[in-house]
Amino acid sequence: MRINFRKFAWGLLVFCGPIGAVEVLDIYKDPVIIPAGPFEFAPIFEAAESYNDNIFQQDRFKKDSFLTQFHAGGQLALARQLNRYAVTYTLQSSQYHNSPQDDYIDHFVGGTSHIEFTSRNRLDVNLGYLDSHYQRGVFLGRDLIGPTGPAQPDQYHLHSADATYRYGRAEAKGNFELKFNVQDYTFQNNREFTARQDRTLFVVTPGFYFRIAPKTTLQTQVENQLIKHREAQVSGFDSTKQRFLIGGTWRYSTKTQVSARIGYLRGEFDNPKSKEFDDATWDLSASWSPLSYSSFNLNIARDVNPSIASDNLRASDRYRLGWTHNWTSRVTTQLFGSRENADNLGIKRQDDYTSFGVDLNYGIRRWLGIGINYSYRSLKSDDKELDFNQNAIMFYITGNPRISDNARTPWASWY
Repeated sequence: MRINFRKFAWGLLVFCGPIGAVEVLDIYKDPVIIPAGPFEFAPIFEAAESYNDNIFQQDRFKKDSFLTQFHAGGQLALARQLNRYAVTYTLQSSQYHNSPQDDYIDHFVGGTSHIEFTSRNRLDVNLGYLDSHYQRGVFLGRDLIGPTGPAQPDQYHLHSADATYRYGRAEAKGNFELKFNVQDYTFQNNREFTARQDRTLFVVTPGFYFRIAPKTTLQTQVENQLIKHREAQVSGFDSTKQRFLIGGTWRYSTKTQVSARIGYLRGEFDNPKSKEFDDATWDLSASWSPLSYSSFNLNIARDVNPSIASDNLRASDRYRLGWTHNWTSRVTTQLFGSRENADNLGIKRQDDYTSFGVDLNYGIRRWLGIGINYSYRSLKSDDKELDFNQNAIMFYITGNPRISDNARTPWASWY
């Protein structure tokens, strides 16, 4: 049976009759703001109910569960001419119906600022504190070689700071940019496993941008990364890495844009017995909007990163394709798929990670949206004990969707 999504979306509008008559919704509107003297307050609230058939991402210990989650908090902002300052607090509550030992409430406090000293001097600063945890068994995205085995999730504190300084008028042909980022991880439990994961990451990236044509900008950057472990026994795995990148952005039209950074990376460990590493590296992206309400996005990247407290190197190629379509001003669908082919050079293991999904959301009001999401994830590894398949379906409701998009929080909005 073929579904006419435009008729389906129109049917939703007819069904909701009075709501549609009261407000013509624009999904790109600014968030709902509550004035508070010179400040502006934007509340954040989301709730979701989902079913996950493999919560630990391990087929060997497969366990399913319904999951109830909440995001709650708010952002307090102050604007002064071209400068803007904001403080954000959010929490994430997760309750597993079949695995209560994995229930947690995570907290985040962050501050952001955008300061324009002059038309040539601009500075963006972001500070954050996160009190959170990692799901048991999950090692992808943690730079670990394999899954952890404690009876409780690994809890950690993350202090982070990043700053971006840019010199040059926005309309000038040339701009100089300097980026700085630091992330400090301290784990709170399971110390027999997590003590070696305490670390600090520093990244400094100078760059230069030069517009050679109205729609074409060239850029060059050097990313300098340092990872320092705090436990003396693993200090030999401290590492440095540099990425030398050159590329640019080409805006062919309002519908098509292509960006690329291509270069060379090199790195080394403090332990002289560990080999130095070097490889090609790149970040490619393209966006195409054949219609004003429909867009495609493609991202391709290659990078090499060391595993935590190990001299294993993970050389990965990542691919991601997404399609977003606004059937009406209220109804939006997203299709997405990604693939990562990772070669663990130190332990000689190939990991292939696949994910895809679909999302349908409906804007009831400017301040309220609902949606349903399905996602699939799988890992195929040379180590068959790591293989897993995971299916998850979620129904969610989001208050003030646009602030959920804009606020800098560690967990993305579901909407």
